Amino acid sequence: MPEFGVTHESADLKRVLVHHPGRELELANRDPVAHHFDCAVNIDQFQSDHRMLMDALTEAGVEVLDVGTLLADDQQMQGLIKHAPNLVFTRDSSTVTEAGAILFRMGLPSRRAETPIIRAAHEAAGTPIAHQLKEPETFEGGGFALLEGKVAVAGLCDRATKGALNDLGDFLLKEQIIDQFIQLNMPKGYVHIDGEFAELPGKRAIAHRSSLEENPATFRTRTEAWDGSFLEWLVDDDYDIIEITDQECNDMAANFLTVHSDLCIHYTGNPRVMKEVRDRGIEVVQIPGDEMRRGCGGIHCMTCPVLRV
Repeated sequence: MPEFGVTHESADLKRVLVHHPGRELELANRDPVAHHFDCAVNIDQFQSDHRMLMDALTEAGVEVLDVGTLLADDQQMQGLIKHAPNLVFTRDSSTVTEAGAILFRMGLPSRRAETPIIRAAHEAAGTPIAHQLKEPETFEGGGFALLEGKVAVAGLCDRATKGALNDLGDFLLKEQIIDQFIQLNMPKGYVHIDGEFAELPGKRAIAHRSSLEENPATFRTRTEAWDGSFLEWLVDDDYDIIEITDQECNDMAANFLTVHSDLCIHYTGNPRVMKEVRDRGIEVVQIPGDEMRRGCGGIHCMTCPVLRV
């Protein structure tokens, strides 16, 4: 089995990169606005709930790679970690493809120190670096997803620049990692697409219609480009769509992590959506989220898949 490689978000998860948070969360407590936290968190409870997530992944047969453990002997990186309270959201600073990791330049200035940490963690885990976004472009991994059929979806939103999406699409298409790149032109005020869309196993998807349909999506291949409806594209590609309401969207109902063909992990809550997913034969392990979501992120945000098969 290879050590790395992701082709789409609903394949079986074998290795995942996380960061079990430490006392760096005190920085977010001192200035929640600067670090995009809703408010101060109970650090002990946050850590306990995050440990439950790591344990659930391990129990499901996933190899959990922890940033702090990988870099335990790297004093320079340990120093950077102490100043990175958002590092727990490992999805945002990189994504892994069959070619290796793609490193992003974060849109939130206070998070830009995370990229060298994640580079070092990937290298320590044996994942090569395939590509890296350069200044002044910005993009974050919560705005990106690889779908079945060699398709990538990326959100143009408040944390992303058009140049970053052009660069990312060009790289993925040129390297034949994908055959189609879809840019979701998100409404103003939106941060990442994983609050409004998620691919689930068996060509199923969670979607918040109004945010995904306010603006036409931009589609492109190696030879052509056009505008259209992303939801119509999903229907035409035979996706079973579970639509979520405004309230469910605000409650992070789309922020699923697929583990394998009949298992996902999510926060507690959103009973209607959980029933819809379970009715389709997918079990959902739910982790307490009241404390962790104060950091404005979900289970999907806290996990960077390294290997899916």
